[in-house]
Order: sequence, then structure tokens, then C-alpha cells
Amino acid sequence: MMNLEQELLIRRFPDFQKLAAFGFVQNDNAWQYETLIGEGAFRVLITVSENGVTDGKVLDVFTDEEYVQVRTAGRRGTYAAKIRQDYLQILETIARECFFEIPYLLPQSWRIACAVRQNFGQQETFPFARKPECRAFGQERDSWYALIQPADASALLMREGKTEVLEVRCSAENREELLQRKGFVRPLQMKKGNWIGIILEEMIDDAEIMSLIGQSRRIAEGRNHIAEGRKEWVYPANPRYFDLDHGFSVSDQLYWKQSSKVRVGDLVYLYYGMPFGEIRYLCEVTEADIVNQGRDDGPIRMETLMRIRRLKFFGSHLLNRSLLKKYGFTNFRGPRYMTRELKDKIEELYGKIEV
Repeated sequence: MMNLEQELLIRRFPDFQKLAAFGFVQNDNAWQYETLIGEGAFRVLITVSENGVTDGKVLDVFTDEEYVQVRTAGRRGTYAAKIRQDYLQILETIARECFFEIPYLLPQSWRIACAVRQNFGQQETFPFARKPECRAFGQERDSWYALIQPADASALLMREGKTEVLEVRCSAENREELLQRKGFVRPLQMKKGNWIGIILEEMIDDAEIMSLIGQSRRIAEGRNHIAEGRKEWVYPANPRYFDLDHGFSVSDQLYWKQSSKVRVGDLVYLYYGMPFGEIRYLCEVTEADIVNQGRDDGPIRMETLMRIRRLKFFGSHLLNRSLLKKYGFTNFRGPRYMTRELKDKIEELYGKIEV
């Protein structure tokens, strides 16, 4: 959600060298500037994050409480209106002296566009004559893998003004999972096929967004990252219902609930849920589409089963939630495709996976 400071700095991004020259002081991962207004009665604190997001406060010097009246426009001539005007003048001066104009509304939109240019070597195109602010990455419509466009904030965020939305391609399974999370919305422009929208107001980390863009680009290019038609999946395993380690200590093969279009020969990475929270095993599907006829399924209803054979144990707890989040894997409510980026990281950590 944009605040007063961010609304004033729409289409602007900080020049950090100019912030320092203006009087900002670097503190950890942010730059801060302080000054007094209202004849010394109020302290202004402006913070600019390393991502270019600006926040600010006006604090009562005597009580050190925030003076929230600057957030609303009052009647002219009142004391609160005078303090608000002084504060806005400081923000306008900082905007003029320390920020440069960008072709996007929001800092995250600008960062993502710059990252796409740098990582994939492609510039934006402007495919819609009637929507000149809608930008696409990819040469032709069939090869688009990312679009950034302004949107009405009232429909998405229940506030006035504009926001910006990134749209990317994704799998049907991943799409439904992502839509359960804050910051993800149904596409506004690309309504046919499996696309998803991402509100670019710092709700989703840049790293996760770039991972999703990478997946979208591979889908657009028609490159299946699994050799010879084999698919690779990440399946959840809940330790409350099944002791995975014990199961594999008894046998290298287990029957497992099948809830996707798995085929014999596919690979399944088993994510062992909390309190472990890590990918722990790699398995191969040896049988699929097995009708459950009397097999005890415990607390989980299993109409269709597959049989999986253990191939590899991932020790040392390296594939934990912290790492998985960097590659776009956050919630594990059901099966989803393994991504090339995450598989590359797994092979970097554990060696090449050969079946």
C-alpha cells in the first residue's frame, strides 16, 4: 500500500549519491534524513530503503509521538495544515534534488524491468496503441513472458489512485496456489491461458518475482526443462500423517497419493513438511494411476496411488525453506513442477542427478 511519501514520489527513483550529498546518512540497508519544522516543535525523519522505497514520519519533539495530522489535508490556515505544508515542501525538495524520473509508477516495477533487461538482454516493447503504458517483454505475442501495466488500485487494493501489475505465464497448478497469497491476482490483460498478476507494491520479493519471470520465459519459448519428456515434480509429505524416514528405512519403494498427471519414469522430489521444512528425498515413479482398492489411507483420502522408488537422500538440511523461498517455493499444499533454477541449485549442492 502506498503512503503519502510514495504517492508524491510516483515515477521517481533515488540517486543514492545525491541522497548522501543532500544530507542523508546510511544506516544498515537504508538512508535516513532528519530535520526540524514548525519552529523546532516537530522532527522530520525520512527513510529511503536500498530498494528505492521512501517512508517518512513527523514526530512531536516533546512526546516523540507521530503527528498523524500531516497524513490528511485540513482546512487552510490551521496549524496542522501549516505543518503538513512544511513537510510536503521538504519531500518536494528531496524529490527534485535526489530523485530521477523513471518510466514506471513504482520503484519495484523499475527494479524488475532493469533486472529483466540485465538478465535476459531484452528491452520492453509497447504492443498496444491504446495502452501506451503497457510494456511487454518478448518479441511477438506468442513469446511474451512478462507484461507490466498500470491498474486501478480501487479494484485491487481498495484505495484510490493507481498501482502497477506484472503478468507472467505459469502452470495451472502453480497459478491456483499463488492466487491464495497476498499480492497475486488474476491477470488483467492476458486472460486466456495460464497467466497470473503480481501487484508491484513490495508484497512479493524481487527474487521470487524474477524466478517466476524465468519460468514464464521458458514456457513462452516452449522449452520443457525435463529431458526426453520426463517431468519432475515437487510433492509435499506431511510428517503428522506419515514418517517418511521410517518408511524408506523399511523399503525403497512406497505407495503415495497421486494428485497430478504423473507418468511412469517421472521424478518426484519429496518436501518433508514442518517442523523439518525441507526437500529430503528424490524418487522415481515406477507405477502410476493405481486405483486404491482397500489400501489403508489413514487420515488422508487416497483414491489414486502411485508407486515411487527412492533414488537419493538429500542430507545436511541444505534444501530448507529459506533456500526454497528464494526460488519461488513457499506454500506446499499440493504437487507442482520442479523449476530449472532450483534443480540447478540442487545439482550444485549435491552433484548431477542421473537416473
